[in-house]
Amino acid sequence: MLAAVALQAAAIRTQSLTGDEPYHLLAGHQALRYGENTLNFEHPPLVKMLAALPLLAEAAPLAPPGDVTNALSSAQAVFRDAGLEARIRVRSRTVLLLCFVLPWWWMTYLLGRAAGGPRTGLALALIVALSFGMLPYLTILTTDVAVALGFAATWVLAARFLAAPRLLTAAGMGCALGLAIAAKHSGLLVAPSLALAVVLASGPRLDGRRRLGYLLAAALCAAALVELTYGVANRRYDPVRGRAAIGFYCNNHSTLVVGDRMRRYQAALLAIEERDPRLAQWLTGILGIKVQNALAVYPSYLFGRIQSRGRWWYFPVLLLLKSSLVLLAATLWAGVELWSRWRSGRRARARRLREAALPPGSGPAATAATTATTVDDATERARRRFLAILAAAAALYLAVAMSSNYDLGYRHLMPVLPLLYLPAALWAARRTWRLAAVAGLLLAESLAVAPLWMSATNTWWLGARNPTRFAASGDNCDWNQNLIVLGEIAHRRGLEPLHLLDPVVSAAAREAYLPRAVGMYPGEPLPPGWYAVGVIVEQAIPAILRATPAEMYNQPAYRGIAERWAPLWYRVRQGEDHGYIAGTFHLFRLAAPGPGG
Repeated sequence: MLAAVALQAAAIRTQSLTGDEPYHLLAGHQALRYGENTLNFEHPPLVKMLAALPLLAEAAPLAPPGDVTNALSSAQAVFRDAGLEARIRVRSRTVLLLCFVLPWWWMTYLLGRAAGGPRTGLALALIVALSFGMLPYLTILTTDVAVALGFAATWVLAARFLAAPRLLTAAGMGCALGLAIAAKHSGLLVAPSLALAVVLASGPRLDGRRRLGYLLAAALCAAALVELTYGVANRRYDPVRGRAAIGFYCNNHSTLVVGDRMRRYQAALLAIEERDPRLAQWLTGILGIKVQNALAVYPSYLFGRIQSRGRWWYFPVLLLLKSSLVLLAATLWAGVELWSRWRSGRRARARRLREAALPPGSGPAATAATTATTVDDATERARRRFLAILAAAAALYLAVAMSSNYDLGYRHLMPVLPLLYLPAALWAARRTWRLAAVAGLLLAESLAVAPLWMSATNTWWLGARNPTRFAASGDNCDWNQNLIVLGEIAHRRGLEPLHLLDPVVSAAAREAYLPRAVGMYPGEPLPPGWYAVGVIVEQAIPAILRATPAEMYNQPAYRGIAERWAPLWYRVRQGEDHGYIAGTFHLFRLAAPGPGG
């Protein structure tokens, strides 16, 4: 676990700010410094405010108060000087490490312990802490690990409630649910787990009225925590600016693409705003996400094709690509072993019950044996119900993910990854050598691919022959995470002058991370020198040009962008090919000037 903390420290320092982090920092900064939550309704403010806490120590504010129409450009202020970017990146990610990552690891231990005992808890905690697929996403300034913490805490408390139903435990489940919802709108997906725990719990005084009371207590605690979070973010709420922000989202002038489908909600949302602005903001965000998902706005790249409509098999394939081969093998073997153990366990339980069947008047020793068997059976029934809740939670989450149009990366599976890896943890925990081998191999793999975890796939050891290394984009290859590594390699190898072809890297980010590099854009001449081409260029351009309007939202606009960049890319790739560097950049050298793109 100390090695896992060290790996997170390395990730904090070596991964540049990814595509969403500057906007999250800006939204959190505005809520903290100015007391108004008018940006980034698509995510609740809890994580953003915590991530932005280090910005309060800066002498100058990150940006003046603004609205969502210019938020993305204002967010580039985090790159206004390299010193500010470095301070904020390290300090803000360290805050998330302390507030969410370490508690999540502890909750995964408790989750595994509830499912199979302390060794299973240790195995599960080591798996989620050391896996190269999860490692790079844990401390980035997004909401995924926080919502995962809320999910795990809800399940841990659900196990305790099943064992001993109490009002305090029900309230704790509600607080965990509230944490999940205050972190991300998808936190609502853990609510059925809470409800199932209350329904499936058994006890001598657990009637319908008491169950309803437990559910009401949990719901009130969850709502109070979410309301408190929005209240802190809106402590200096200005109704004029607040209503304008809702209008921007409803009229497609925000950072959500909703067309004209949100206008029908505007009157109702403004009416709610008059009574409870915090609820109005939460509803605006969740409705906007619903509409954007229905429109299928974001194109995703997979196996040479790009499309906006979700593929039901996207997340299963991504799970196979990003999960360590060690975990896949352990999970497969666990399935075989657990099936065999289940069959033998049924026979053993039947034999114990037959042996415990006693004639009347058998004496105190026999009575004690019968009582012990009854207690063991009650504990086993509670454990089975808990495992049933976990299975239902994983099925629900995966069903929603697979039916969604948001095919945007491995990190979106984080809340249920501990459940998907639980069979491997159960298998590893049965033998000391298994646990040591799994943990050791996961650590060795994470060290081997460092610091390029985010863009790695489980066939990384094939090197240049790896057939899957660029199979998927979106949070994997084109999220700006490797700019620091690119700068270090360019300096070490003397790649000067270095020209950068990557349309998703802003000029401000390039100047902060690669101050001596030159950004190249369509229409400019190509001087001799070194060229680093983002993988997204060679992936997306041919894929967009092959796509049809039915496959992509706003395909004509994307096609226009691809056609402008294509001549530049075609000219650069005629130079000397020097392979890939920094994980996601293709390196070329041009020996003579070329015509403009």
